[in-house]
Amino acid sequence: MHKIYWRRLLLPSLILTILPLFFLVFTTKCQTTRGNSVSIIYDERNSFFDSSSTIPIQSSSVPSRYLVVPYQEFVLRTSMACRVFNLDNPTKNANKFHPKYSKYLRGPFPYVLPYTNITYNDIENFYTKILVNKKKDTETIATSFANNITFENIPYIYQESMWHPVGITSAQRTAILVPLQGREYNAKTFLFNMHAFARRQQLTYTIILVEQVSPMGYRFNKGRLFNAAINYLEKKSLNITCLVLHDVDLIPEDDGNLYACETKYPKHTTSRVRNLDSKRGYIRYYEFLIGGVLLLTFDMYKTFNGFSNLYWGWGGEDDDLALRLIQRKMCVVRPAYELAIYIGLPHLRGPRNDGRFSLLKWTTLRLDTDGYAQIESLTRIIDIRQTLTVTHMKLDVNVDRSLNKKVSMTNISSSLNTISANVTSIFKTIIRTTRIKESTWKEYLSYKKEYENEKRKVEKMTNEGRDEYDLRKAQEVLKETESMISHTKSSFIKSWKEFQDVYNAATNDETLKQSKEYEEAQKVHDDLDKAQQEDRAAQA
Repeated sequence: MHKIYWRRLLLPSLILTILPLFFLVFTTKCQTTRGNSVSIIYDERNSFFDSSSTIPIQSSSVPSRYLVVPYQEFVLRTSMACRVFNLDNPTKNANKFHPKYSKYLRGPFPYVLPYTNITYNDIENFYTKILVNKKKDTETIATSFANNITFENIPYIYQESMWHPVGITSAQRTAILVPLQGREYNAKTFLFNMHAFARRQQLTYTIILVEQVSPMGYRFNKGRLFNAAINYLEKKSLNITCLVLHDVDLIPEDDGNLYACETKYPKHTTSRVRNLDSKRGYIRYYEFLIGGVLLLTFDMYKTFNGFSNLYWGWGGEDDDLALRLIQRKMCVVRPAYELAIYIGLPHLRGPRNDGRFSLLKWTTLRLDTDGYAQIESLTRIIDIRQTLTVTHMKLDVNVDRSLNKKVSMTNISSSLNTISANVTSIFKTIIRTTRIKESTWKEYLSYKKEYENEKRKVEKMTNEGRDEYDLRKAQEVLKETESMISHTKSSFIKSWKEFQDVYNAATNDETLKQSKEYEEAQKVHDDLDKAQQEDRAAQA
């Protein structure tokens, strides 16, 4: 046998012992550094349901606890879902009735796509006269606005602006809030289906359409609509205990997707969406998204100060809301994957908010000064029409005229001190209005192209003798596209005039003309002016 010398094994043993320790220290250091640069975006002094203290924004620099996050990287790898949670599981109680015990739950929801001639009066007449007289042995109902309606006649009574299931008292009083601008067919389709869906779960509920009627031009501000509607509800004597923030183009497909608020967490129910006009099947969105349908209480909503009021156009406001929840150390719970499914109604998407990524960088700094608590001075209720089946609010969401202000970036510069102090406000106005002009003109050209494509599609369907229903739908899309052309063109003309005023003022100042920003604006001005001349020539 060979003699083993223990001294020869001492050095390798020390190396094998030290290397793992070194690796552990190195890994811990890297994780700490990465956490400080990316993931820590909330102030640890604030916690859920404790937002009484307001953290001042330092003028000299961004406070370290409010780090600017690389938004897109952060969102793609972050889930808003609570890691450990249990959905509420109350016992059966007729005096505090939970929808999970409803005897009308059937699983798949037989949604109905009505004809385009449906009116709000038709919906009210259906639920107050037609459905209540449906005989038990009648499987389907046919009307002038829809066929093959299989909704059940579930006993309900309307009292004090709410629908109540007969014989039981719901544990929650639910308000379903639906923001929109235009999209009348989607609103009616949603309303017609949602009453039947809510009754399957035996909810005590009301449905409120919150429509932006001013300003028009498809600069939609969903955040202000939600904030204004919830502010209105809080002042009413309806004793609402559960808010359902609902997109108008989504209809739930399974009644096991319970519209009941959780006691501890907001609930996000839009896990998968199947677009009606697509063959792709269900789409699962990124885990950070909490848009679509969100259920929460008043206290939860006020904890993170609601939605931001600054997002005009499509995109950004839902992710801003998610960042607010993280700031307050909140997460969302989701129903079972197979239940949280929706059908997406077709619609034209409004103008994209090109400034959303800049706003999202500073979400946590604005949380206490931009949101629900500031909404009253920003919006005005123009009209409220209440019927048995819907409360229809119409709002002006631009009372402060912030959409029309020429110098919007100056406020960001002064409060955060992140933009060079020697850049004048007129430079930033030129930059901002230039981008608006480019974006609006591209939208106009895009809709013109889409109109020609839809026109050829309608002509082809007519020549082929296609089904009358399909042809009517295609004609509606064509008509809506034509209206979008008019809206985007008028929006462009208005903002183009504003841009020219600023541009001409800068042209008369020799100092401003030497700036890089002016050169950028000059190029865009010349390009857009030439493009307008070509467009007028093409129409002549």
